[in-house]
Amino acid sequence: MTVDSRKHAQNIETDSFDRELFGELEATSEELRNLIERGSHLLPNFRSLILDLFASFYKYNVITLPEDEVKRSVLMGRKLIEKAISSEDYKELREETILNDFNSAIATLTLGGEIIKWVKSEEGLSEKSLIKEWELEKAEENLDELKDEVETWEEIEKKKSSNKSLKEGKKKTQFELRSQEGELKDLQKEQKERLERMDLKLQNLVRSSSRQTSERVDEVEKELMEWGASMGMPEEKPIGEKLDLAEKLFKNEKLRKLALLVGSLKEEMFSSRRKIWSKRGSEVYDISLGNDIGRIIPAELSFLRHKALRKDFLKRLIEGRLLQYYLKEEKGRGPLVVCVDGSSSMEGPKEMWAKAVCLSLLEIARRQRRKFCVIVFSSKGTPLKVFGSGVKDNWRMKDEDIIELAGYFPGGGTDFEDPLDKALEFLKESRFKRGDIVFITDGECDVRDEWLNAFLDKKNKLKFKVFSVLIDLTGRETVESLKKFSDKVTAISNLTSKDARGIFLSLD
Repeated sequence: MTVDSRKHAQNIETDSFDRELFGELEATSEELRNLIERGSHLLPNFRSLILDLFASFYKYNVITLPEDEVKRSVLMGRKLIEKAISSEDYKELREETILNDFNSAIATLTLGGEIIKWVKSEEGLSEKSLIKEWELEKAEENLDELKDEVETWEEIEKKKSSNKSLKEGKKKTQFELRSQEGELKDLQKEQKERLERMDLKLQNLVRSSSRQTSERVDEVEKELMEWGASMGMPEEKPIGEKLDLAEKLFKNEKLRKLALLVGSLKEEMFSSRRKIWSKRGSEVYDISLGNDIGRIIPAELSFLRHKALRKDFLKRLIEGRLLQYYLKEEKGRGPLVVCVDGSSSMEGPKEMWAKAVCLSLLEIARRQRRKFCVIVFSSKGTPLKVFGSGVKDNWRMKDEDIIELAGYFPGGGTDFEDPLDKALEFLKESRFKRGDIVFITDGECDVRDEWLNAFLDKKNKLKFKVFSVLIDLTGRETVESLKKFSDKVTAISNLTSKDARGIFLSLD
């Protein structure tokens, strides 16, 4: 049997919209590109297999192409897809993925990852079987090239009179074509036997991976909602970015724990004083005329209760002649700079608490529309790692920066002076005064008297405050060095006390 050069590398029928959607996902999702790259080192036509998986989850009508219309080198993927489609787990999963590009992408990533694990495992394909799959792919490519070459010879014969050299060239190519067809036939026979032997293994793979995929799709929205609520991220994100974030959260237990810890800290922080944050930075100064409903005095609003006076109220509203509060706007505030200890003594739960407090403070800065800077420090001379947010990011930290901050831990010794000097630089650069420094550490360090005197002098000139949070999980930590340069020091063990809440309120 001669293999048609126009045979498909896919098993599921897709249209231009399906392929364009998948292409956009591939272009915007690093996780999807990495999956395809890893799998392509193992199996031929792996990208086509992943596209087939995506189509099988996403499309409303899933149509499997006839076997004689697809390349032999994709038949292993075909077996996987046929078994997946026939499983009960797949049918239930389809209720969540059909015409849902994000859930379909999550399911594809998960199942694709399980296939790669299986191929590499002892239960998966042997090295010899993998080699045979690549030989089959190569044989099909060679056959297509030889068929094209024969067609070229035939076209030349039509345009030119036949001669001995043309005949010999065509004859040689036809001989090579027949030899290649024979080789391909032998490889196809071996593949058929190989797939029959692997039938039970493929069925077990589909059964276990389908369950994991279904569970993953159910969990992902919850994880993203927890992350968004904790980190103050906007709910709507490009699907590729959302997909990558979901995969990073799935693979990194530390990120998931950090999100939960930040969420609980923020609840503690905000429960201490419920108020309208948008009015922060303003104070009632006088009474004036206007039509700002949010500032109308209660006496004017009472007119709405009376039918006769309601029309007068509406008339004066249109004319801008209602009595309203005149608010005196407070000048902008300087940056909120958080210094986070990344020394070896902070490793483990201390690090988690420090970064959770840090990211909880991000919400204060965001609501106050203040520049937010994070400085991770350790030994003297070790480069300081700086993260931040500002007006160009809508006062938010980017997902990738939060993820990098969560994973960055330099270790080593402890030095307080370098990070505080760096924090001073940020405060000096700001055109606003009244900045704040929050210093988070386990307190196992001291500062030189000469440096301390210079720091306190600058502190008075720039009119900023320093609040320190001691991560005292072992009971051996000390606050003595922190008291030297801090306006207030509290301990994480007293997080629910008035003292700890006071720091959050002082920054408000």
